[in-house]
Amino acid sequence: MRFANEKAVVDKSMAASFTSAPIVLDQVFGFSFHAVFTGSPVGTFLLQCSNDDVKLASQVSNWSDIGSSSKSITSAGNIFWNIDNAFYKWVRITYTAGAGSGVCNITFVSKGA
Repeated sequence: MRFANEKAVVDKSMAASFTSAPIVLDQVFGFSFHAVFTGSPVGTFLLQCSNDDVKLASQVSNWSDIGSSSKSITSAGNIFWNIDNAFYKWVRITYTAGAGSGVCNITFVSKGA
């Protein structure tokens, strides 16, 4: 069984919007993101996916929102997404800043064949 555990976002300022690098999901059954954030941020997280048939993350250009993954925040805390049956090739997480500030770290974990 393949297992991945990596930092998708490290010490990002939440005073501005950001997007993680694309993560390839070849032969992954499911994955999770765990976002932990400090300060007083106000904004929205969203997961996006792509099936672009490319080999390099830098070549992915077509993104779609993953239904029901949008989560709004208004203070420090943490959010967890657990996605089963991930039948797409690429995933990423975005944050759209609204107001406030803080620092965000996001861990990505997956399990597959």
